Amino acid sequence: MKHGYVCVVLSAILPLLLVGLVAPASHANPAPFIWHDDMESGTNGWWSVDLTAGAVPHFHWDTYMAYEGMSWWCGTFDYDSDGGYGNSWDDRLKLPPIYANPVAVEKVSWGVIKALYRDGSSGDRSGRTRNPVMPILTFAYRHDSESGYDFTYVQAESNGVYVNLNRGYDGRQAWTDIGPYGFDLTDYDDPLQVRFRFISDGAWSDEDGLYMSVAGGFAVDNIKVYDFGTGEVLFYDSEPGLREGECMPGVPGAAGDFWHLIDRACPAYSDPHSWWCGDDSDTSFVPPNLQNGLLSPVVDFYGAYSCTCYFAMHFAVPTVDNDYVALYGTVGSGYYGIAAYWGDFEACDGWGSTAFNTGFDIGQFGGGITYQAGMLFVMYTTDNGCGPAGGGDAGIMLDDLWICTDGAQPWEGERTANLYYAEPYPGAAKAIRAPLGLINR
Repeated sequence: MKHGYVCVVLSAILPLLLVGLVAPASHANPAPFIWHDDMESGTNGWWSVDLTAGAVPHFHWDTYMAYEGMSWWCGTFDYDSDGGYGNSWDDRLKLPPIYANPVAVEKVSWGVIKALYRDGSSGDRSGRTRNPVMPILTFAYRHDSESGYDFTYVQAESNGVYVNLNRGYDGRQAWTDIGPYGFDLTDYDDPLQVRFRFISDGAWSDEDGLYMSVAGGFAVDNIKVYDFGTGEVLFYDSEPGLREGECMPGVPGAAGDFWHLIDRACPAYSDPHSWWCGDDSDTSFVPPNLQNGLLSPVVDFYGAYSCTCYFAMHFAVPTVDNDYVALYGTVGSGYYGIAAYWGDFEACDGWGSTAFNTGFDIGQFGGGITYQAGMLFVMYTTDNGCGPAGGGDAGIMLDDLWICTDGAQPWEGERTANLYYAEPYPGAAKAIRAPLGLINR
């Protein structure tokens, strides 16, 4: 369980539109106010963003704490002097395709051709005795990542889909050579497609200072695939950067931005419009690999001693795949993690009561006096996506957001006489960085 609040250290620069308030500086004790959006008048200052866009690979070859010479390292010095990793990384180090069997066979699976044989030595194999092929993956590795949350997987392709060969390396491990008895690749596709994949979740890393690794998250060296029966080396990357045909760092492509207003009467809290993160072509499913952020307008006000945000939210997020939505609040100086949720109400009218009846205190982040307030909602999905869900309600829906100060309550009605929307102009946008910080879960 992760608890607490932290000003997020963020990874991509984005514009944030402001909503302004004209108030005289001498007004030391402003009256409580309420700002409300029922989602029935268009985007109304809201905007959304795909936080996977613009990601760059973190795997690179480096001499720092290398096994010998240079090693592949998924890490950075951006956060501290001893190296580490950040939140919500999804990095891959892929070996080039490895042909484990030299016989050209088209449209036949490796499961069929694994019974074929190859010569035990290099060079011309014609007319020679053949031995069984048993490709083995071996390497040396180290890691330092948050136990139970941030993992490095060794993966191979099976019938076109990458599967995990290990349970995931996590925690702290010094350099270890797994030796000749590595991972058996006999039953996987030919050509062999093998990769290392490092994944960190939305909090607790060197980026936010909540998990301080030493040279995290993962490093690997002496990556080799060889035939266990003959010892013949099929692939070897012992000194990165010295030759062609080595491992290749990569990250997944941009997943797309799926937040949008919908006009289905169900499941809107106040018909017919609500925000939803999903694909209209299949309303029971939210696409995979998302980090989709939805930002409310940031409301400017003057010197309130408390600020609470209320909203209606509907969930259809099954618990099996670690999909979730994370909530963040801002007082104008970064976004702070509030909570993360998943669950499946399995009902068209299954709107949660906590956020609407109790609300979330975001004034606490202002140190006693608050001048701005806004919310951010980030929908995270894994490789399988989120769903399916009945009733066309997969994922999360948001409706009727209220920002109230100094004890005002949503049901008391709007008090927005002193508020106005400022049209964007150069310098009116506030720069923030993509919020991927602390969550409770």
